[in-house]
Amino acid sequence: MPRDQIKNQTLEKKLRKYYNLTLDTNNDGVVTWDDFLAAVDSIVPKEDAEKNSRLKILRKRLEQNFQKYFADLCEVGDANQDGAIDLDEWLDVMNDIIMHVRQKNAFPEWYEGLHKALFRANEFFDDRNVLKEEFVVMMSTWEIDEEAAKKAYDFITESGKKKMDYNLFSEFMKQFFTNEEQGHVVNMGLDL
Repeated sequence: MPRDQIKNQTLEKKLRKYYNLTLDTNNDGVVTWDDFLAAVDSIVPKEDAEKNSRLKILRKRLEQNFQKYFADLCEVGDANQDGAIDLDEWLDVMNDIIMHVRQKNAFPEWYEGLHKALFRANEFFDDRNVLKEEFVVMMSTWEIDEEAAKKAYDFITESGKKKMDYNLFSEFMKQFFTNEEQGHVVNMGLDL
């Protein structure tokens, strides 16, 4: 499948790094359910969930959301039907997602659910006004550099003039996935 939305080298480099940092957590070249379980554990560690009923519920919901996302991802992207998503399959999926965002200014519904789950899985003091420090912690679970995350937060919130809620986070992610300008702050250094 031609990737007509990912022609720019900056965008492709960023997407490849994003795949390796956030999805292929064990760096074996494919994304499986084990990678998603590792991501769940980095957000809500199993040991913590066993000691706290609120965290146990949060972890269970996150697992359920990730199971749905992984199943949806395999349904739309697992071209060879091996139950895993390799980098090429993921880039094909991202090509379609980027096209959808560019045409409709929205993520496909199945993919939007993942971002909602990620956003809600964080321990924000107020999820209608996420603080810079909270955003940085959320980005650190994806191994994003702290300074890059701070700059991205300042950019998307216009230095705090806008409140970081889910809608602004979603807008940030749309810009992240579609931005082709090398060195732009929204890329959080993943394009370099």
